[in-house]
Amino acid sequence: GSLLSCPQHIRCQVQSMASSTWDRRRTEIRYESGCENFTMPGAEDTEVFGKDAGSAQRASGRELGKQRTEELLSSQGVGSCRRPSKVGGQPAGEHVMYSPAQVDSLIGDLEARVGKGGVRRAKRDQHSRRRPIACGMPVISGKGCDYACRYCYIQDWYPFVPPTPSALTGEEMLLSLLYNRRWLPGRDFVILGDVCEPFHKNLAAKTCEYIKALAPLRSPLQFCTKCEISVEVAHLLGCASRENGCPISALITITTLRHARAIEPAAPSPELRLETIRRLAAEGLQPFLFMRPLLPGPASEDYADVLCAACEAGAKGVVVGSLRVSEKIRHRLSSTKVVDIEAIDLQLKGKGIECQQLTEQQVDIQDLSLRDAVTKKAQQLGLVAVRRACCANSWVAKMPCRRRNCLMRKELGW
Repeated sequence: GSLLSCPQHIRCQVQSMASSTWDRRRTEIRYESGCENFTMPGAEDTEVFGKDAGSAQRASGRELGKQRTEELLSSQGVGSCRRPSKVGGQPAGEHVMYSPAQVDSLIGDLEARVGKGGVRRAKRDQHSRRRPIACGMPVISGKGCDYACRYCYIQDWYPFVPPTPSALTGEEMLLSLLYNRRWLPGRDFVILGDVCEPFHKNLAAKTCEYIKALAPLRSPLQFCTKCEISVEVAHLLGCASRENGCPISALITITTLRHARAIEPAAPSPELRLETIRRLAAEGLQPFLFMRPLLPGPASEDYADVLCAACEAGAKGVVVGSLRVSEKIRHRLSSTKVVDIEAIDLQLKGKGIECQQLTEQQVDIQDLSLRDAVTKKAQQLGLVAVRRACCANSWVAKMPCRRRNCLMRKELGW
């Protein structure tokens, strides 16, 4: 279909018409042929059609999907459509782009394209039924990570082993999300990663495939990474954002320069991550430094150096986040000399928890004085300082999340 990536490379051109109440652009959609295909360099095409009797039927379905989607978008202005005022008991907000009828039409297009097997996989997948959190819908491009960061919560669910990509294709993932009536396409934020490193060498192609499939709907996308993103992939991300009018929020994790190897033993170096910031900024994206978690002790003593380096590389802001500990996380941090484990235990006792009582349930550890110092230094450098990842996504997209007390409403006067 024309709204989705298709063999004939139909491109959406987004033309700004007017600003809405929240400064969210309303759009009109036009189509041109000749769009570059958004694929991971060196990756194989994920849409493989066998030489069987069903191939002609699937090709016919793709052509039908293209025709139906073009008719849909030419007859109804995307920006003027509205969902019901409440979905799942929560206000839908002022930025809903697609009516239920339009969503049903897009579902029909995709079902014709992916075939019966793809429909079955999309319906069975967790994304078709999971409840979004207020600040977005987690989209999982893989599971696991072998970077073995001391503060990481992934090991509470998966061992530190090389990650495996998700089975769904990009179109199947989009279809699965559209089946989920709790998720509002074009309105609700999308969070790529969650239980994996989305640009790990094992997952980068799958993550790019998902971004390719989701970007045309213009739901604000966000990912967090410690990886080096190549020039080619950075260009693809920039093109996906520009050509579809889709905000993409990139969070680059750097918590320390001096002690990175002790805290993140197998992750790419901070220097490579700073290069990622430079490449994304050069493509017109607005990357944020992700300083989460702030660790008590020597591990956070060089926070000013981290902020200066990120600012010079082209970061627009910083997410200043707290530490969360579980039984496994505390055990790993206790073996690291650059973390003040006694300060963590003291806060746990203040909450009535002995370290021996920790489970997989995560407990928030706040260092308010350190967070205030980081925020003050960031503001001196001209960086936007926010407390949550979704706030960075909101700042890039210039629209609040569906959280009723979204912090950015107050910060930016929305």
